[in-house]
Amino acid sequence: MSDEKELLDAIDRFGQEFLQKHPHVDDLIQSARAGSMDSKEVIKEVWKIAAQDREFQTDVEKAVQEAFSLDPAATGLAKFPERQQMLDRWGFTDEDLVFQPFEDRPDYKMLHPLLMGMIVERLQFDGDIPELRTGMLPEGGAPAVPVQTTARSPVAIGALLRTASDEVSMELAEAKKDREAKVKALAEALPEEAASALVRQETERALSVPGYVPGRKAALRKVEEEITGAELAQMTFEDKQELAHKALTSRQGRRSATPVIAEMIREALEPRLPKGITVKAQSSGEVFAQVEWSMQIDGGITERNPRFNFIDTAARSLTNKLLRELDGKEGWEGSYELVVGAINTVEKRRVGWGAFLYA
Repeated sequence: MSDEKELLDAIDRFGQEFLQKHPHVDDLIQSARAGSMDSKEVIKEVWKIAAQDREFQTDVEKAVQEAFSLDPAATGLAKFPERQQMLDRWGFTDEDLVFQPFEDRPDYKMLHPLLMGMIVERLQFDGDIPELRTGMLPEGGAPAVPVQTTARSPVAIGALLRTASDEVSMELAEAKKDREAKVKALAEALPEEAASALVRQETERALSVPGYVPGRKAALRKVEEEITGAELAQMTFEDKQELAHKALTSRQGRRSATPVIAEMIREALEPRLPKGITVKAQSSGEVFAQVEWSMQIDGGITERNPRFNFIDTAARSLTNKLLRELDGKEGWEGSYELVVGAINTVEKRRVGWGAFLYA
């Protein structure tokens, strides 16, 4: 199927409402369907109409976006709840984002320095914050992608994070090539001015692939080939240091380890709870007990001991703390829900996990 026909199909899929608003387009589309007009000529005619009708131009641009299969979050059409949640946690409103340092120079504006500092603080560990970004990943940047795994080794999780990031990088490169080809084909069918605007717009627009969309948190990614014990054994001490450091200090590393820690706690607590315990991502019940485990992340990669398994340590510590909490309470024979979440206070150089038991 040609790119021109994809665009015509996309316009046609707007259906009766679209055609009722723009009845002059229906004849053009049917002419292309019947083969009496070349698809490229139809697109040129459609674009000529759009140049004189702003409302129609907006609808056509939506059709172009659909023809490119662009994710709404990558086109600026969607809201970004994760971005707002982060700003709320940091205590920023949209009005706080723009900072004017000089009263006599109202045109001089910049991102609030405190917010810039917080972003830089996190970037030094994560390298990428897709939920704050609406544009392209910077040249040479590595996507930050958490992984879905049952691995308890920090080194193994670090290796999976690296593989997942590489996989998403390759998918983004393929998506970029595909988009460039589509833009080129469509641009050839448009008037010069419209073609230039299209190329400029699509070159600047962020790319997304399944599970990794600008303006949203990256989804947990399943890496098909997990690292083996033999491969771990063959790694250098320095490589293990780097991978274990990434697993602990990056938000995607802590997200990846959270389900593992939750399952270890569940297995340890279940024999003590007659009616059992379930693991949930969140709960609206009443908090019966809550505990946390955290550690400092001062120092660089070379100071990280890859033999220290902070995942097992965190799980055992949280389990023991929850048991002590339960031993000091009455009436805990019922069923419970366990929620485990990461502690991400990198500005204090302290990270870890918290566990909540809901009755």
